[in-house]
Amino acid sequence: MKIAIISDIHSNIEALHAVLRKIDKEKVDVIVNLGDIVGYNASPDECVTEIRKCEAISVSGNHDSAVHDLTARESFNVFANQAIRWSHFKLSKENKDFLKKLPLLSIVWDRFIACHGTLKSNDSYIVKPFQARRMFNIMRKEYQRINICFFGHTHRQAVWSRDVRGKVKQLKLNENPIHLNPEEMYLINPGSVGQPRQNDWRASFLTFEPEEAKITFYSVPYDLYKAQQKILKAELPSFLAERLAEGV
Repeated sequence: MKIAIISDIHSNIEALHAVLRKIDKEKVDVIVNLGDIVGYNASPDECVTEIRKCEAISVSGNHDSAVHDLTARESFNVFANQAIRWSHFKLSKENKDFLKKLPLLSIVWDRFIACHGTLKSNDSYIVKPFQARRMFNIMRKEYQRINICFFGHTHRQAVWSRDVRGKVKQLKLNENPIHLNPEEMYLINPGSVGQPRQNDWRASFLTFEPEEAKITFYSVPYDLYKAQQKILKAELPSFLAERLAEGV
């Protein structure tokens, strides 16, 4: 079985279409979406419709929650706030209802956990060792049978591991694919489809092959100019268009 893990599409339909084409070429069996389908960019309704169409297993991101929950916007910067308010009026009722019903996390076939930020919040980050350690502790306490969690929210590819001695470290992504040790625990971020922040503008995702205990990262080019022009035409902040080209 081959599973595609995608995250942080953020209303970028050009990037999503490019990723879905690559996923099709890779003969993926199922897609898991780690949240934040909407926000920032200019095609929110189209992106939600596409995710529903491909029947992806999906969880809720903080921007997805903010479509309905005003309090979820309190931590947003001015650009994110403006974009999510704009998105609210562009989404169909059916797609708003879909976002509202998304769960905070999903346990997929008792093999791995999918979440957006952390297991307790879709607006918390895993970027520091103590944050990864906290997540591993929750997994050991509440999800003993599962040793892998896929998460998003940071918009950066990442792999954290915990060995049998309890040592937590962030792996250097020098090798691709990466073979996972079944004796260790992992927190894995596929990066962002629609707004990458690792100094690379290309859309990011990964595939997971459980039987081979293997993950493979991908970076896919897409029609960047078209995505930028849609942002400007929608009169969203020009910074949101500029940052796409920088991958920040």
